Amino acid sequence: MPSINRLAFCLGASGMTILLAGSLIGTRLPVVAGGAPRDRQQSQERYLEIAEITGTVTVETGSLKQQGRAAKVGDRLRVSGEAINTGSNSSAKLAVDNGIGTIDVSENTNLQVKGLATLPNGAKTTELAMNRGRNRVRVRSFKNPQSRFTIQTPTGIAGVRGTDFTVLVLPSTETRIFTATGEVEVAAASQTQRVTGGYYSVMTPGKPPTQPNLATPTPRISLQLLPAPDEGKVRVSGTLNPLNSVVLDGQVLDLSSTGEFETIATIAPTRRLTLVVRTPLGEEQLYELVIP
Repeated sequence: MPSINRLAFCLGASGMTILLAGSLIGTRLPVVAGGAPRDRQQSQERYLEIAEITGTVTVETGSLKQQGRAAKVGDRLRVSGEAINTGSNSSAKLAVDNGIGTIDVSENTNLQVKGLATLPNGAKTTELAMNRGRNRVRVRSFKNPQSRFTIQTPTGIAGVRGTDFTVLVLPSTETRIFTATGEVEVAAASQTQRVTGGYYSVMTPGKPPTQPNLATPTPRISLQLLPAPDEGKVRVSGTLNPLNSVVLDGQVLDLSSTGEFETIATIAPTRRLTLVVRTPLGEEQLYELVIP
């Protein structure tokens, strides 16, 4: 699981710009399964199995697809429409039934099964969808050329044959695909791009995916706090690598294509704000903003 670095600093009422970076320390402890997904060798049934849980995680399975229930290690997603949802400061790890890969589901994320099938020639097809949040997928190379693994988002689709990649869907539904190793094929608006290791592409609603750009994601952030027009509120803005995600007091913020964000936050009685920056590779830094 990602490590967390906690920093505290004060910002005056006139505003201050700070460039933040630091080492990563600490670990959140997940609930984990005691071994490999059960009955993997004996059953031809297709499924995704929950191997780890941290925090608040729910599943929508069987007759509970509409309301969901608390997830537990060993739960399986099998058929179209079944889904997993993570809350704030929560995450889960899914294992694909045939051992071909894993999916790290970050906080405030929805991941749904579209289809899991075994073809007559033995090929495995895994079709998933997400409408918000971040998933990191690690999939080994397929032995059968007709096997495929895809994730659909509101703005496009990503398909792989063996890679380590991250899918980020912002509240605006803009999608960012980062490939750590291997190759990902992204498609939107009838156009396709191949994103190789170390590069990323952006998919905006109604537009084709961007040309792959070289990625250098770090959790560094340039942050500014200024007084807001309304009493008891503060204006928070900043700039960071556009591949990263930023969460302020549990709310995922939209980023521009250049990594800029701005929002108005309510000052809690503790006069503290919590800001989390995450990279596509799972590095995480937590900052406590102390407002005098």
